[in-house]
Amino acid sequence: MIRPGSERNTLLANPTPLEPAERRDVSSFVIVYLLLACAIPSNLTLTALGSVGRPSTLCGLLAFAWWLLYQLQRTSPSRAGTQMVRNAMAVFLAVALASYALAMLHGVPAPETSPADSGIIRLTSWAGIFLLINDGLASRRTLMKVLRALVLVGTGTALLGLLQFATGQSLVDWISLPGFSAASELTGVQSRGGFVRAAGMASHPLEYGVVLVASLPVAIAFAVTDRHRGWLLRWAPAAIISAAAVLSVSRSALTAFAVAIVALVPSWPKKIRRRAMLLAVVLAGALYVLTPGMLGTLRGLFTVGTQDPSISSRTSAYSTAFGMLANNPVVGRGFGTFLPDYVIVDNQYLGTLVELGVLGLLAFLGVIACALAAAWRGRKLATDPAGQQLSQAVLASVAAIAVTFAFFDGLSFAMSASVLFFMLGISGALWRLARTDAALKTTPH
Repeated sequence: MIRPGSERNTLLANPTPLEPAERRDVSSFVIVYLLLACAIPSNLTLTALGSVGRPSTLCGLLAFAWWLLYQLQRTSPSRAGTQMVRNAMAVFLAVALASYALAMLHGVPAPETSPADSGIIRLTSWAGIFLLINDGLASRRTLMKVLRALVLVGTGTALLGLLQFATGQSLVDWISLPGFSAASELTGVQSRGGFVRAAGMASHPLEYGVVLVASLPVAIAFAVTDRHRGWLLRWAPAAIISAAAVLSVSRSALTAFAVAIVALVPSWPKKIRRRAMLLAVVLAGALYVLTPGMLGTLRGLFTVGTQDPSISSRTSAYSTAFGMLANNPVVGRGFGTFLPDYVIVDNQYLGTLVELGVLGLLAFLGVIACALAAAWRGRKLATDPAGQQLSQAVLASVAAIAVTFAFFDGLSFAMSASVLFFMLGISGALWRLARTDAALKTTPH
């Protein structure tokens, strides 16, 4: 762990690379958080803590305490420069706290009191892992280590989903941990159009899709740049994750998959683009042969229109949501208080508008916009192909997650919310490290 006050302990104040032991501590902690968020069934919580007892939530709170303790005790000023992603996150959290304070001041219905409290705790946890990643990863080597862990998690999630698709079984409903209980039932495998919708360790297929589309661009970036590895070893994770995303039978996953690929294409050499087009044709042919009827089902997802119950239920709930917004249009009714018992909108942006008002929605969009801008600027500052590919992959990952949040209330699901704030932190760290590297190269020795 970091020892506040130590001369070596420049983790958050100084972008200079740290000692190996400190570097391992930070990256290892972040990887543990990622595993707790994605490799444990997302419905399991510590029985005594209820909805805030998820292992990833507790790990995020520890990260926040770690970051805050260091900030209070460090003696040297930060030389990281302006950090727009962190500043945007501070604004978003400030609006959320103001909304919570006003809600408590004016009084909230009894059923909303506990959700409002747990909502602030969850936001603090997500902010903790964001801050630790944004300020704590000290070199591109540690950043790449964490992103390789993301690819491994995404590949494992995809493999589990493919097994669920092939067997029609959940395969994870037997998992139980001492002292833990299920906060909700896992949806298990669902079906659509006669095909199985996998969910992996997630509580819903859409949450499962977030992990896939977040890890896919990074997997492709490593496949393109890791020339020292064999072809199969490099491309296997990207192929597995792509297959799982296509076979997820989900509009949101497929849309986000397309967004991720479109965002990546400008950074690919022409040779890679040609190979990608050929691979797409091969995958489509394999999909047609191995899963008869799948292509028609996927096409139907986008042509069914409002006849699909999942679409009609979303649109019919909008009027109710806007009616609730009219009572608190500026800062909303409080994060976490827009309960499913009222109405389910399956749109995180609309949910944020109701819970945090216009200011909250603008702040949330501002965080995402700043993360995209940070990744884009990181690519501009990168002087090597690996850095450029990695920056573009982070941009594509954040964009893909942002798209999925238009299809479901992603911050209500532990896994999808954790992955979002994880990638927001990665984007901020990427830009900080890119600026540091650029400054070192231009400084005369």
